Amino acid sequence: DKISIDPETHGAMFVPGVFGSDKTTVSVGTGNTEFYPFYGGIGNIFNSTRRAHREGISLIGFLSIPK
Repeated sequence: DKISIDPETHGAMFVPGVFGSDKTTVSVGTGNTEFYPFYGGIGNIFNSTRRAHREGISLIGFLSIPK
């Protein structure tokens, strides 16, 4: 465990990031554009929090991709 060996990182914590995206349906008025919501969160939260959708994942932005 390299973090615990280095004295400068005493009290530090490793926090992994979890990110994801998936295509979403939008109205016809957007033209020839597909939208993908981009989500992110931390990977060291309790499973019960993540499964219950209690702010374990946050919307970071929308990726707009022309067809």
